[in-house]
Amino acid sequence: MKKQILFLCDASDIDVVEQSFAGNADYELTIETSERIMQFGVSQYLAQTIERILNNPEMYDGIVGTHDSSAVFAAVIAEATGHRFAPVSAIINCQNKYLCRRIQKAVIPEYTPNYAIALDYLRDPSRLSTPFFIKPARANISFGSHKIEHPDQLDYFIALESMDIAHFNQHYTDALFISQSGYNALNVATCNSFLCEGLIEGTQVTIDGYVFEGEVFFFGATRAVYHPGTNSFYYHTFPHRFSGRLQEKIEAALKKLIPVLGIDNSFFNVELRADETADTFTIIEINGRIAFQFAKTIESVTGVDPLHMLCDVATGIKPITPQIHERIFEHCYNFELHHFNDAVILETPTQSAFAEIRMKYPEIHTRNLIHENASLSDFRHNPESYRYCVIDIPGNEHEEIMAKYDDVVSILGYKFSASINEIGKPDVTQKTPPDRTVTEKHEV
Repeated sequence: MKKQILFLCDASDIDVVEQSFAGNADYELTIETSERIMQFGVSQYLAQTIERILNNPEMYDGIVGTHDSSAVFAAVIAEATGHRFAPVSAIINCQNKYLCRRIQKAVIPEYTPNYAIALDYLRDPSRLSTPFFIKPARANISFGSHKIEHPDQLDYFIALESMDIAHFNQHYTDALFISQSGYNALNVATCNSFLCEGLIEGTQVTIDGYVFEGEVFFFGATRAVYHPGTNSFYYHTFPHRFSGRLQEKIEAALKKLIPVLGIDNSFFNVELRADETADTFTIIEINGRIAFQFAKTIESVTGVDPLHMLCDVATGIKPITPQIHERIFEHCYNFELHHFNDAVILETPTQSAFAEIRMKYPEIHTRNLIHENASLSDFRHNPESYRYCVIDIPGNEHEEIMAKYDDVVSILGYKFSASINEIGKPDVTQKTPPDRTVTEKHEV
């Protein structure tokens, strides 16, 4: 008999999720989107869902969330109904980047950048030297992320963006209000503020793993490659492995830190930058959830679907960890299509375009992030560019993957009102390239 899963995700994830579980013999999903939950009302939805599950204990065998917002909702529901997921306290420790930095500093200070919450920095600017980086203390995709050259700029962005940050965080605070363990005074005091921290350099990599009954497991690392001259991701390549000694350092440090953050019976992903010459690294952030964007990337190489593993953990089953040496393809590149100027969306791919791609390249997965009759700025974006599609392309050679990429992008046929040099590639002449040492922020 199939196990029943309450699967909370973003609306743009639905096609990927449905494809992953089509014909799956183990799990049957009830899919709910964060967008619908917010439209319905977070407090009302959580209260009603918790009541339904408590009145019908066999309603679900597991509850999962795939992104920051849905992970908060899943944690609150799981806590109230006795299901497995990351504890609410762990979600707070991860999503409030200031709290996360404090814990990192106590456990692995050598891998933690210099940082300060905005108010502490303004009281004592000697805490950080310029330039430095600011981002909302609680993750808000890329909104509010800036490079600061002079302290006056921090005052400017606080005045300009604090109200929007508080608005974006409302669903987070509403969800925590429902939780019995959701009150954290320091979280309340800082989640609508900015975190200031030193610039982080090096090769950017996302480490994926999970915690099962207190034991930490790793199952992959994905390296970021940027559009030339910009700070926007071009593609991510899986698998990536550092030199033996550095890989050991990273895994040992994370095995110390992750339990202290409180993550258990949940996925996690860690974004970091590594200096392979100096044999060291610095943590960018830790998330107590799956890196959803890389689920198909990892599956394309290993043959193991992390979304199935996610349900395994939620239902008390230790997953089969993907073995990198047992590869279907040597590599998979996770491409991000970006437009570097705001524009009206004139055309998005037709169903026949997606069908053609599936026929020519059944191994490729595409995920459209936008719709017509809107502007690119109406969707989630980072400060310098607008992401509109994600494509997973596996292959055995770089040239093979890039040839597939060029063909797939031409078939997709996106069109915008503003000119772009080549669909899927940035018109960098229209914007001064930002400093490459500033970390791009968007939720994976």
